[in-house]
Amino acid sequence: QYFYRHIILHNQSFDYTANPLVILKGHLIIGGGILLYYFTEAYNPTYSAVIVGIFYLVLPFLIYKSLRFFARNSAFRNIRFRFFGTLGESYKTYLLFPILIPFTLGLIIPYWAFRQKKYFFSNIAFGTSTNLFEGRSRPFYKYYGITLLIGITILIVFSMLMGFFFSVFSSATNTSIAEGKSFIVVIIFSAYLAMLILYTFVQQYLYANLMNYCWGQSTLWKLRFQSTLKVHQLLWIRISNIIAIIFSLGLLIPWAKVRRTRYIFNNLCIITDQNLDGFTAAVEPDESYYGEAATDFFDIEIGL
Repeated sequence: QYFYRHIILHNQSFDYTANPLVILKGHLIIGGGILLYYFTEAYNPTYSAVIVGIFYLVLPFLIYKSLRFFARNSAFRNIRFRFFGTLGESYKTYLLFPILIPFTLGLIIPYWAFRQKKYFFSNIAFGTSTNLFEGRSRPFYKYYGITLLIGITILIVFSMLMGFFFSVFSSATNTSIAEGKSFIVVIIFSAYLAMLILYTFVQQYLYANLMNYCWGQSTLWKLRFQSTLKVHQLLWIRISNIIAIIFSLGLLIPWAKVRRTRYIFNNLCIITDQNLDGFTAAVEPDESYYGEAATDFFDIEIGL
C-alpha cells in the first residue's frame, strides 16, 4: 500500500486492496513447504528431491494465481486491474520451456524470456480495456547475445590479468608459503567479486532494455507507454544499494527499495491525447469476493 499510494498518475495515486490475512494464508502454505523440505533433507535427501520436484510442478500454478491476485488487488480511480492468462499457458511458459533448455543448448533462453513477458503484458487489463502487446522475440535474442559477448570479453580480460599476475608472482624465488596462500586468497576473492559485478551488470542490462522494449510495444486503449531506464543508472543504484545495506547491517534495506522503485517509476510515462476518464470498470458477477479469497491467496514476487 505504501508504494502504490506514492505512485502518482495525473495527480491521483494507485491503491492496493489485498487482505493481509489472505496473504498470510499463502505465505503459511509456502513456509510449510519450505519447512517440509528441510525436514526431509535432514531425514532422507531422496525425499527432499521429491519435494523439489513437486515444487517445480506446482510453480506455474503459483505464478498464475499470484498474477491474478496482483491484478485483482491493484486499482486506480476505483477501477481494478485484471489478468486473463490461463493456467495452461502458465505451465507451458514456466514448465515446458525450462525443460527444453538443455535440449537446445540454452538457445531457447531468450525466447523463454520473451514468453514470460508476453504472458504478463498480453493478459493484463485495466477495467474493460485489455493491454495489446506487439513485441517480438528478435530483440530478446539481440540483448541476450550482447550480454553474452560482453560477459565472454570480460571473463577473457580478467583471466588474462589474473594469469599475468600469477606468472609474475610465481617468478619470485623468495616467496614464502604464507605469501603464496595470501595470493591464492586474493585471486579467489577477486574472481568472486568479478563474477558478482558481471552478474549484476548482465541483470541490470537485460532488465533495463527488455522493460523499455516491452513497455514501448504495449498499448492500453488509446494509451502508449514509454520507459527510459538507463543501464548505468540501474547498475549504480544496485551496487550502491548493496554497499549501503552491508555497511548498515541491513538497516537501509527500506531506503534501497524506495530508491530503486522511485527511479523505475520516474522513468515510466504514459503518452496519450485522451482523458483518463474513458476507462470503465469491468463487472464480473459470476465470481464472488469469497470465491476470489478461496482461490487466490498468493502474493509472490514474480520479478517481471
